[in-house]
Amino acid sequence: MKRTALKIAYIGTNFHGFQRQPDVRTVEEELIYHLRKLGYIDDLKTARFRIAGRTDRGVHSLGNVISFQSEKEVQVNQINNSLPDDIQIIAKAPVRFGFKPRYAQMRKYRYILFDQGLDMEAIQKAANIFVGTHNFTNFTKRNQKTTTRTIDKIEIFKPTINENIKNKNKNYPHLNTTYEPIFFDIYGESFLWNMVRKMMRVFVDIGQGKMSLEELKRLLNPEEGEPRAYIKVLEPENLILMDIEYDGIKFQYDDYACERFRRYLVNTLINHQKTYAIKEVILNSLEELHDD
Repeated sequence: MKRTALKIAYIGTNFHGFQRQPDVRTVEEELIYHLRKLGYIDDLKTARFRIAGRTDRGVHSLGNVISFQSEKEVQVNQINNSLPDDIQIIAKAPVRFGFKPRYAQMRKYRYILFDQGLDMEAIQKAANIFVGTHNFTNFTKRNQKTTTRTIDKIEIFKPTINENIKNKNKNYPHLNTTYEPIFFDIYGESFLWNMVRKMMRVFVDIGQGKMSLEELKRLLNPEEGEPRAYIKVLEPENLILMDIEYDGIKFQYDDYACERFRRYLVNTLINHQKTYAIKEVILNSLEELHDD
């Protein structure tokens, strides 16, 4: 019996989060159903099925991880053929029997904002304050045993389009970028529930001049017994779990699986842009009717 870790990519739009819940569609439930269907696992306890972490409803992933043990040799594309298009396995790695994906060396989240005239200098100063070990009790939605977490690094930048990606997409002329995204890449060993999205709300408030850097410092160092501050989370749809890394484990990415997921994303984008174009025509037609 071998134990295998799988790296999972998914678009969270049509899922009620990762974790299993009754009567709603979740990523974990889909994975378990298809692994059982193909005979890789039966009883979850016997298979020692484990997950690296839970993502909220609407959050996407290119790097969440599950692990299980099976008598069968894991065939990535056999599983992908069974899975729905919005979940795909993109990499696998053999792991030791006691491997628990929850205990990662590094997690990387990416949040995408769009340029709204934010004060980027102030935001960078806020990022410098966030880096390090802090009490993030004001940045989570639930009570936990410990709310101390360490942010190793935050990178903020406007991306440039990779020439290789341009070449791959040259047959899809409808894919035109008309906005200016700003990437916030946040690295740490572990994160609290809603922590990244609450951090992003603070970034926006500071960038808009609604919060000072001194207020941020107080949020990260609350007095004992002080009531938890209310920080409204930003939208989950802009958040991607980019990757999870483990000491001594190297995942082998499957080229065909990655290309298959890329094709799904391209087709989805084209459909979105067709929908946008139709609504734009209706909007313009409405204006013409009004002018008449």
